[in-house]
This record gives sequence, structure tokens and C-alpha cells, in this order.
Amino acid sequence: MKTKVSQRRGTHSDKKGRGDCYKSQGRAQKRVLYIGNLQNNSRRDILRVFRFYGPIKRLWVSKCATYAFLEFRNPGDAHFARCRLNGGVIGGEDDKNHRIIVDWADVQ
Repeated sequence: MKTKVSQRRGTHSDKKGRGDCYKSQGRAQKRVLYIGNLQNNSRRDILRVFRFYGPIKRLWVSKCATYAFLEFRNPGDAHFARCRLNGGVIGGEDDKNHRIIVDWADVQ
């Protein structure tokens, strides 16, 4: 089964039209991402999509499989994956109800 990822374009931009992936905004040391609104996605599907952005240290998926936490080895990879995948779709149809949420996890 192939995993398809679709993305919204132009959701994060500055005054010059560049995406916020070009700005670090003081988040350079964060490595753990929260992935929410998952729909019938297995660990394998999540890893297949996020592995494209860099080496993954750890993945934890909830028992109900609706959210997950993913830790990258490099902070820059986490930042880039967050920018590119927030609002995207993992597998299935490009439906606004199935867009995933990718944001920084609050790790204490």
C-alpha cells in the first residue's frame, strides 16, 4: 500500500511570500512533534512519511491511534517536517476533515 501525502500550499508565509521554514524563530532546539487528527494510519504509514525529512529517534502512537508523538534526531529536521506536513493528508483522499495537525509537543 503506497502512502500518499498531499499538502496545502501557502499556509505559512512571511511578508515576502516565503514560508516560515526559512525562519527558525527560536525553535532550533525542539525535536519532538505532536501529530494529531490521524485517521486509520499505522505506525508504518507515519514513519514512511516523516522519515523523508530526517532520521527519527522515537515514535509513540496512542492506543486509539488518533494522535502520536515523534522525535527527530536533529532539530532542523523536526522544524522542516512541521512546516511541510502541518495541514497535509497521510494516505487517502485530500479531505479537509482528514488533514493532520503537526505542531511542537510540550515536553517537560
